[in-house]
Amino acid sequence: MRVRNLRAAVALVGLFASLVACTSAHAPRPAARRTAAAAPAVEVPFDTVAYEGAFPAITGRTHVTLTLGGVERGVALVVPERRAARPPLVLMLHGTRAHGGDVIDECGALGLANAQGVIVAAPDARVMPTADWDHAEQANERWWETADDHDPDHNADLLLVRATITAARRAYGVDPSRVYVMGHSNGAFFALVVSMRLGDRLAGVAFNSGGLVRCASTGRCGFRAGRALGCAQYPAMAGWCGCDGPALPMEVSRVGRRFPVVISHGTDDPDVSVQYACSLDAALRAQGFPVTLQLRPGDGHFCDGDFAEYAWGVLTASRPAAP
Repeated sequence: MRVRNLRAAVALVGLFASLVACTSAHAPRPAARRTAAAAPAVEVPFDTVAYEGAFPAITGRTHVTLTLGGVERGVALVVPERRAARPPLVLMLHGTRAHGGDVIDECGALGLANAQGVIVAAPDARVMPTADWDHAEQANERWWETADDHDPDHNADLLLVRATITAARRAYGVDPSRVYVMGHSNGAFFALVVSMRLGDRLAGVAFNSGGLVRCASTGRCGFRAGRALGCAQYPAMAGWCGCDGPALPMEVSRVGRRFPVVISHGTDDPDVSVQYACSLDAALRAQGFPVTLQLRPGDGHFCDGDFAEYAWGVLTASRPAAP
């Protein structure tokens, strides 16, 4: 008698499960799921910056001209043949007296473009008629405008960066969420200005032989660490500079998103002290930026040939943090 009752109970349970399964199979899915699946990707609008000219729809290495406010500005380009439909963009910023093509060669950006399918754009700075904090005894040389105009709607070099990003999007379908900036020397100082004023458009920034200066000018601090590594030990070493003035080219602040950062610097740099790299590292970390600091023992003032690929590997290993 107990066996028959058990079998009947099992049968009833099976029947009930079948009815539930049948009902579930034909039940409509929750509205929230249908909405999420059908939601289109958010498209970032094009920048309204005014410029004339366009990037060519060709592959390889070339040099083009964009005109902003009646002034022609050169841009060196590397467009790899093999790339995604929405490729990333790396902006390379050269140092004093150089051109865009120089920093592409010096920092190994050509290899990066071809190996990773990255569009590389390296604009040219202007010849500046007067000296500035980074060039206290120089005038009529080519460098970036890093101070005191940090207005992205007025600073001619920030306008050029905006136009370069927009032209690359129009010509090559660049993914606006994958725009990176890498700068060397004076270009690294300008990269800080770009990151602080246009940071909501960037996925990552890399600085080589630059930093944050609290002396009256770059050359006022000659501290060199030889082959010693470690920012924490440098203040106790001979020659450490006690500058505590306003930050140059500008103060670090919390921008729209805290993108990953790479800082690379030779410890024996005679032109831009490694002290400035340590200062930038501390300032960025204090604002919540994820920073990778690469101190190169005994190196001077130059850009390693693998810098672009090294920085790319670090910057693309993580996505920018939320605001």
